[in-house]
Amino acid sequence: MEPLNAFDDVKTFETDVIDIYESENSKYSKLADLSHMEQLDYMVNRLASMFTTSIAFKGGYMLNKLIPGSRMTFDIDFSIEEKKNYEVIKNELGRIAIEFEKAGIIADYKIKDSIAPTSSGGIDMYAASGEKILGVDVGLHNISYGVKHYNIKFTEVQAFEFERMLSDKIIAILSRKRFRRAKDLYDLYAITNYTSIDFKKLVEYIEIRGGAEWDHIPFSDDVIVQYRKAWEKLVLIDSTVANVALDKPEFDDVLFQFYRFIMPVKNKLDCTKWSPLERRWK
Repeated sequence: MEPLNAFDDVKTFETDVIDIYESENSKYSKLADLSHMEQLDYMVNRLASMFTTSIAFKGGYMLNKLIPGSRMTFDIDFSIEEKKNYEVIKNELGRIAIEFEKAGIIADYKIKDSIAPTSSGGIDMYAASGEKILGVDVGLHNISYGVKHYNIKFTEVQAFEFERMLSDKIIAILSRKRFRRAKDLYDLYAITNYTSIDFKKLVEYIEIRGGAEWDHIPFSDDVIVQYRKAWEKLVLIDSTVANVALDKPEFDDVLFQFYRFIMPVKNKLDCTKWSPLERRWK
């Protein structure tokens, strides 16, 4: 019998999903019964237990935890600052993948061997059909700013602040290299409908991140046409109800709110806070 993972006893779900003193068969049976989101939670719990301050979660997973009714995500995204930590993370991802294989959750997986500032690491997990069903994306980034502590019920994590998340999404939306990022538009819309945003902090984080192509907004008519097509094709799954699509807002409403949010940032107007209720800067 293979030894159970050494990190299993660091933290446990409040629902007592996995008990390290159970037999392996019982453990894998319980893993197999986890919902999709619980599978992601299980991976986050394992990874967060390994590092306290040298890892920062972000992306759709964190939005799902912070904003009720957010879109379903099939990946976990986080950043590390020290490249040497990736070897430890790869080993842990491999152990998790083997457990998921034995539990019948996945049929195959592929771990990315290396990581660089312009090339993420992580793991892709596949069903027997070859379809990717789970994944972890690991970026190599500066996490000395724009990170805070969150309690997400079953564990505690370091993760990006909303302003840091938005700085990344804004740069992606403005970039032609990552064109037609409809999910980023949706996430920006969801965040700005939900929480207040610190104007100075957002501007600062965009400048630290670098690469914002401000001359690309307002969008040209051709770009709007292409974004609209990408929006129409975008399918968002409800994270609370299995296999149920979320109702998307109208593209024109999303674009209007994007402009209302981004133009004062571009022009560095004298603003303080974004009001999610009034949907404007103050």
